[in-house]
Amino acid sequence: MAYNDKHGEFFGRINENGDVAVFHGSGEAATRMDCSLYTVDSDGSKSVRYEHPEGIVITRADAEKIGLEIE
Repeated sequence: MAYNDKHGEFFGRINENGDVAVFHGSGEAATRMDCSLYTVDSDGSKSVRYEHPEGIVITRADAEKIGLEIE
């Protein structure tokens, strides 16, 4: 099951570092989500609620916590 919020439907893919890159159901990189997570490269300072033009990457544990489907 995909994760859904007010910004759409999301799924994830494991990247080369073992983290999860987040995508919209359409396949485009997700740049914003409405949940209480932080990106892996932000040292805990940049929430996914803010715009991330380069795309969102979260930990696998966080992806599982919100029920994000991982391909």
